Amino acid sequence: MTFQEDFEKRFRRLTDRFRAEKAALFFRGFSPGQNRTILSFSGTEDLLHSDGTLDVPSLEAGKEELARRLCRPGAKLFTGVYEQWIAVLAAAPDFKSRWGGKIAVVENNLFSHRYPAAIPPQAARALCAYFRGESPDAPQQAEPYLRYYGEAVSPDDRHFFLAYLDRHTDEKLEAVPFYEEKRKDFRGELSGAETVPVSGSGFRVRKAELAQGRLPGPAVYTAASPAELEKSGLFAFAALLDRLGVPYAVRTGSRFNDTRGARADEFLPLLRRYWGKDASFRELEFYKNPDVSSETERISQGLVVSQIARQCALALDGDPDYRNLFITAPTGAGKSLLFQLPAIRLALSRGAVTLVVSPLIALMEDQVFSLEQKHGVSCATFLNSAITFEERQNRIEKIRSGEKSIVYLAPELLVSTPLESILGDRKIGLFVIDEAHIVTSWGRDFRADYWYLGDFLADLRRQGRRFPVLCLTATAVYGGPEDVVHETVESLSLGSPILFLGSVRRPDIRFDIRRVDPKAVSGAVGRFKVAQTARAVSACVKKGEKTLVYCPFVSQVEEVYGRLDPKVRPAVRTYYGTMDKAARNAAQQSFQQGACRVMICTKAFGMGVDVQDIRNVYHFAPTGGLSDYVQEIGRAARGENMEGRAVTDFLPSDIHYVRILYGISEMKQYQLAEMLRKLCSLFRRRGHRAMLISPDTFSYLFGEKELENKVKNGFLLIAKDLQRTYGFPVLSVRPKTVFARSYVNVPAAAERAFQRMYGAHARQMDDSAGQPPHGGRRGAGTTVMNSGKIYEIDLVKIWEEGFRNISFVQFRRLFFSGGLFRCANGERLSPRLRVRVAYRYPFAEVLERFRACLTALSGIFRSYRPTGTYFTVEKFRKDLAANPGCDAVSPEFAGVLLEMFVADVSRNVTFRSNRDKLRFVSSRRPPSGGSTVYRIMNSGYLSMPEFLLRLAEQCAPGKDGVYQAFIPTGKNGSQSERMRLLSFLELFGLATYEVEGGRNSGIFVRANDPEKLAALSRGGYANGLLAEIHRRHRSAQELMLKFLSGDFTSERRWDIIEAYFLGRSEPEEKSAVSPS
Repeated sequence: MTFQEDFEKRFRRLTDRFRAEKAALFFRGFSPGQNRTILSFSGTEDLLHSDGTLDVPSLEAGKEELARRLCRPGAKLFTGVYEQWIAVLAAAPDFKSRWGGKIAVVENNLFSHRYPAAIPPQAARALCAYFRGESPDAPQQAEPYLRYYGEAVSPDDRHFFLAYLDRHTDEKLEAVPFYEEKRKDFRGELSGAETVPVSGSGFRVRKAELAQGRLPGPAVYTAASPAELEKSGLFAFAALLDRLGVPYAVRTGSRFNDTRGARADEFLPLLRRYWGKDASFRELEFYKNPDVSSETERISQGLVVSQIARQCALALDGDPDYRNLFITAPTGAGKSLLFQLPAIRLALSRGAVTLVVSPLIALMEDQVFSLEQKHGVSCATFLNSAITFEERQNRIEKIRSGEKSIVYLAPELLVSTPLESILGDRKIGLFVIDEAHIVTSWGRDFRADYWYLGDFLADLRRQGRRFPVLCLTATAVYGGPEDVVHETVESLSLGSPILFLGSVRRPDIRFDIRRVDPKAVSGAVGRFKVAQTARAVSACVKKGEKTLVYCPFVSQVEEVYGRLDPKVRPAVRTYYGTMDKAARNAAQQSFQQGACRVMICTKAFGMGVDVQDIRNVYHFAPTGGLSDYVQEIGRAARGENMEGRAVTDFLPSDIHYVRILYGISEMKQYQLAEMLRKLCSLFRRRGHRAMLISPDTFSYLFGEKELENKVKNGFLLIAKDLQRTYGFPVLSVRPKTVFARSYVNVPAAAERAFQRMYGAHARQMDDSAGQPPHGGRRGAGTTVMNSGKIYEIDLVKIWEEGFRNISFVQFRRLFFSGGLFRCANGERLSPRLRVRVAYRYPFAEVLERFRACLTALSGIFRSYRPTGTYFTVEKFRKDLAANPGCDAVSPEFAGVLLEMFVADVSRNVTFRSNRDKLRFVSSRRPPSGGSTVYRIMNSGYLSMPEFLLRLAEQCAPGKDGVYQAFIPTGKNGSQSERMRLLSFLELFGLATYEVEGGRNSGIFVRANDPEKLAALSRGGYANGLLAEIHRRHRSAQELMLKFLSGDFTSERRWDIIEAYFLGRSEPEEKSAVSPS
């Protein structure tokens, strides 16, 4: 029997099943030969070209006629392709009710999400080029196809695979698998047959060729786990091979601690060459099979190193059966050595590059310094935004020439830079992701640029690059509801990697959890905690014990330090992320060298810091979940024969700090829904499917602090959630390291010098709109122009050619502070933001609505002033909702709106007056804990409506209905008055704005299904991933409360920790440790 005969037999059986009822069956993902059978059944085969490929432009042109035909009385069983269903639904959105019978989607379950292209090859090739690129518009040839397909990929430029737009999930259509499946009784070996991993593109190509009638040869299909077999479509493929008489075998490999083919002493000579003649490999403790038990075995570092090198060799030699690796091992277990030795071998014997993605600049600098100075390894270097252009180019040249082969990179630089510009034509031997737990979407330390690595790696694989990925982290939960390992594996598309999961138990660390009875606390809880922590610090200094003291907030770090006796302070340092870099480095160095005995810090201290003699880790209060806690206490007792202590004076209310920390970092559903709404608005207005967007466009949602990271996170959560729901990238998101555009105001006296120096990278802009006066009651009806001409400039080119001696970070900071360009006559060139505002109503009506909103808002603030008491955001939200004048403001935006009036009292703002007319509210967090409270501190709310209205009056739209201006950037990182005005207009639902030229780098976004995005933006979008993150955060708080409240021995606490990291709700009896 041929493949086509088998298909036709199954097709007849399926249509016979539905013949008795009125039914429309739409077949998704079948090849041209099968499509001819499907379409011929209902007489629509005229949609096919002579070679059997689908004529999509003709389908698009005739979709109304097709819809009319199907809705005629008397229609019975209809079989069509999925593209016809998309066309019919576009022509007749009410088709389901008009049809009046069953509608089902028949799935080609040989494939999942991406199916063999059944369109002409030249069209598929054009689609691949479009989806790989970043053009704002699709080529004309690809345009009709984008109404049907949301993704196109090709592993070899000969075989093409498409993802359909999803038009059945939300419509709740039944999905019927076409092929039966075989799930057991597989032969395990087949002598002389080639090996085909089911996770690779070769397996997908093999299935596509079978669908075209070419029978595959004998093969052994390999997978690392049964779950991988499930996802690959192998069960349907195997049943089909049985019917066609093709011999095959199926083999699943070892998932945990796979050291087959590795030799423990293989790298011992290399280790002793660089780490010393007496160096030896340590034995690490790994779980044997955490799916079954917590039993462990000891495995030499040498075996792990050898296995990593083996996978690198397989990939470089073109063997498709190489595997990625995921390794967890406690802090101080020597994880860096595991990849550094294979990297050195790759550089010496294969001339291949090892890329190491590291989250911290200090971490990568320390690693390279250690390799060079301590071990004499000269082939390592690092690239990040902190080095000068000249130094960067020098290092890139050494990488391209082969002098440097171990390259540490920051993730944001890697994912937004063409790799060829760094490596030239050199091959990648190994790709290392350090601190891999950051990839997960719900962790405390999550960074968006790490999440983008998955798409980046997928692009490299599509380019034909073959290399193993090695993920390393100290702590990662395996299995259960808080799973990090599998989420990371899925996010990075690692298939089924070899897992080495290190034991989380640290018998050399004991717990001293001193539970405090809340009734014994007199006065404010916060002051009690500060006093207790200060006493603990003093005791450690007195004993000379090196100690880390973790506090949830910077304010607590400073309060504890301020409470110390002056005699104690010389032995104590503080450390937090917003400290000056030089002060942070000095504190860290003092702690490492021993002059400082106690470091009081936030979670900003610790990652990658190697201090061997820490005796105690004390927690003012927990700073995150159990995973964060274990990582922090794991910094104790790294030295040999040391015992460490994890200490805290615990009150049940301490968990409140975790709740606040999660609340600060968490995205909110309304923020994601608003991002989606605004994004769709921008797509409509620009008339393009793709665009480069500035994070500043969303500053009204997030404020200035960490704006870029939060906007990236938001877009990623939306994109990943939609891909998980619909099976294809409804929205594509890619970060960029440079700005879309930058703008500068050039005074007339400086213009000639500016043109001479930078004219090659500058273009004059039309600034006819001008801008309004700044503040005051005078000047209404006056237009204030910029003091010179506005130019669009290429900042990167100017940096590369004129400022090679400073880093891009320094260059950018100087530009936005106005201190970069100074001419001989003293004139300065100052940066500008380009803003475009589209109003939702006629401008006069906008002003009237704005006046009503501001007046009502002023009234709410006026009602708070006489009492002088503090109020909460919840109180403000209720008053906002109850006031008819504020009905345009969504109650969800109450917190965002209120924060726009809050003054930064750290800048010596008095309670009676404030130069900033819009900052008349103070905020504080009560010492005893609880939510932030607010108070009116002056009468600025009285003049606020008139002040903002005068600003708004100067922003009249032009003939195109859009207001455009080039406005100054805010000083000291704050927003300018104009940007705040735009935020108010957006929050009040009166306008939508976009910004170009801000401090933050752009983000490329493309709507692969604009219709789906628009429908979701109108329908109360709720993000499933975010809901899961919130659930996990609540679960983490509950577990920490249980862990710290319970009266447990140290052994029992490690049992609880181990159970958590193995995804179990309750600990089991500890199994024995067996040698490897």
